[in-house]
Amino acid sequence: MTPFATADFKHPPLPFFRGAVFFSLCAMTFSLQPTTLAAQDQPPPVETQRLEARTTTTTDAFFGNVRASEISSLSYAVRGCIIEVSEIAKRERAVLAGQVLVKLDDLRSQLALKTAEARLAELTASIEERQLALKAATADDRRTQLDLELVTGEFERNSVLMGRGLINESAMDTIERRYMDANFAAERAKEAIANAEAAIKRAEIAYQIGELDKQSAEITLADLVLTAPFDGVLVGFDPSLGDCIQEGEQAARIYVPDRKSVDVYFRISRLTAGQAGGLAVGSTVTVTRINRETCNGTITQIDTEADLESQFVEATVEVEQPCAPNLFLNEAVEVNASQTIADTTYSLPNSAIHSANSGGDGGSNRVFLVDEDTGRLVAIEAEIVTRAELETMVRIPNADGRLVVIDSPTTLIEGQVVETKEPG
Repeated sequence: MTPFATADFKHPPLPFFRGAVFFSLCAMTFSLQPTTLAAQDQPPPVETQRLEARTTTTTDAFFGNVRASEISSLSYAVRGCIIEVSEIAKRERAVLAGQVLVKLDDLRSQLALKTAEARLAELTASIEERQLALKAATADDRRTQLDLELVTGEFERNSVLMGRGLINESAMDTIERRYMDANFAAERAKEAIANAEAAIKRAEIAYQIGELDKQSAEITLADLVLTAPFDGVLVGFDPSLGDCIQEGEQAARIYVPDRKSVDVYFRISRLTAGQAGGLAVGSTVTVTRINRETCNGTITQIDTEADLESQFVEATVEVEQPCAPNLFLNEAVEVNASQTIADTTYSLPNSAIHSANSGGDGGSNRVFLVDEDTGRLVAIEAEIVTRAELETMVRIPNADGRLVVIDSPTTLIEGQVVETKEPG
């Protein structure tokens, strides 16, 4: 072979080489294109579950302290020294309405009361005296009126006689003077009656003041005795004989034993939850003691301010009266609030819940429902009710009987077409 021929065999001409490469690439492109397009158009398979609504009840436990719903403070109304203490009340603490608890020294108050009573008796006698004066003035007025009538008649007759010239002016002057004296006497009698009536009114006013002084002395005397205002139990009652107290000083506190409540803190999530699971005024709860005894209670008050850090809100639970007397003040108890889950609540595997950190188009606590007519995904926000290790209880509105994706090999996107299959 010639060198030229050998060279032609090892290095073919450039146009021939380019044509061969182009033909090979085209053949590979046409052979791979159907497979790639088919893989892209195939919907991803997802595992689904048919939602079936269920009604369940969960219980949350909170802790609180027992206090008296109605508690009053007993204070001394006046100052003084203790001369008597009820040992029964001091020992048993349970008292009845009107029961005497403490007596203070009442010697001065007794003297003030007797003085007021004596003054009142004096004022009573003064009124009687003024009434007698009024009777005398009234009788004198009647006498002066009779005398005035006689003198008036005599004056009229003498006036007629003088007109006829039968008597002289001197006799007429005498009659006129007697007539004027009778009128003056009648007027003085009327004034005496008015003065007597005014004196009676002043005496009656003084008597009313005396009555007020007596009532004040009686009240002061009564304030020296401390009594129980109602049937109840005493707290902090520890007086001693001979102790001198000041006005307004607290003697004890008293509360009604069958009216007790519990101060407890609830989570805001339980107070702002839906109607089926939220707590509100009037909701029924269970109070459990440390010995596992239980009492029913009702929420009667919820505060309007939440704790800034813990997001708990203080509330008051009124305990049923038959059970309340057995509870101790400041006793720590457990308050159990039951939550009835409505028929919009479903139990799903944790894999069905897509949080904001799961990637894709999933939002916070989102699930994907399947539109069975089009096979496309519909993203729905789910309210988390309770979480467990394998399953989560969620609330999804208007989802009963629909398909929900519980597992998928790929990331799910809103509106994506998927191939559904029931769990095996």
